[in-house]
Amino acid sequence: MQYFVAVGEELHFGRAAARLHIAQPSLSHQIRQLEQQLGVTLLHRTSRRVELTDAGRALLSEGRRLLTQSDRAVRLVRSASSDTLIVGFYGSAASGLLPDLIRTFGEEHPNVEVSVRELLLDRIDELLGGGVDVAFTRLLPGQADVELEIISREPRVVALPRSHPLAGLRDVEFEDLREESFITNPTADASGLPARWLAEQARHGLPGRVAAKAASVQEILTLVAAGKGVCLVPLSVARHYPRADLAYAEVRDADPAVVSLAWPRAGLRPIVQAFIETAKRRGAANGVSAGGVPLGAG
Repeated sequence: MQYFVAVGEELHFGRAAARLHIAQPSLSHQIRQLEQQLGVTLLHRTSRRVELTDAGRALLSEGRRLLTQSDRAVRLVRSASSDTLIVGFYGSAASGLLPDLIRTFGEEHPNVEVSVRELLLDRIDELLGGGVDVAFTRLLPGQADVELEIISREPRVVALPRSHPLAGLRDVEFEDLREESFITNPTADASGLPARWLAEQARHGLPGRVAAKAASVQEILTLVAAGKGVCLVPLSVARHYPRADLAYAEVRDADPAVVSLAWPRAGLRPIVQAFIETAKRRGAANGVSAGGVPLGAG
């Protein structure tokens, strides 16, 4: 299956063989064997090109899923008896809570080694594939094939270049942003715009103009400071990323941002469950993380 997925993605036996570090004749033989076992033609081959058949396209989709599940199973088996925990976080989702949470969890479980990993905003595969045990996200229920629990909410602000006419205001409304173009997060499949963002823009009568997409907080703020557009971000971004070339103003009628904890649906280890419970407890104790920065200033 790994061989077929490589060929299906590359649509070239030479490139697929190089990617797999095997000889091309051996790869061709393996694909022919797979077709014989299944009793279908997976690839149309000519001297010039390789194309997937309908059966091949179906198997490529299923094959990717099977390989992800296989990798997840291996990770779970290898880590089942280990005292390690990998915690992922997207952007600012864990900036306020994670340091305190790691300290608290370390006091409760001193023999567990905890490591953290920042994840790009458009990449969910690390979480789905078991690359991290649990992750702090901005996801809402139903947005991804993961278990999810919202642990806090916070206001959203608009990040503005220092020279922007609205930069001196403490708060604004969507109507004030009608003529703006926005920096957005890329979607996971890179095929469109964030559905929640578009729906919110439409609800407030904005056209949803997009200036650029950025996959990290620092990328977003750099583009805003350069005058490429504005961006709605959680209030914690204003708290943790103050910059002299930016200003922040609360958007009074914006939907709140959430901090949610997400983990793969299958194979939850007891130590991961313990971390989730500690996170929920600390999140409830801290409440909504707000304040601490004068809006309208960097």
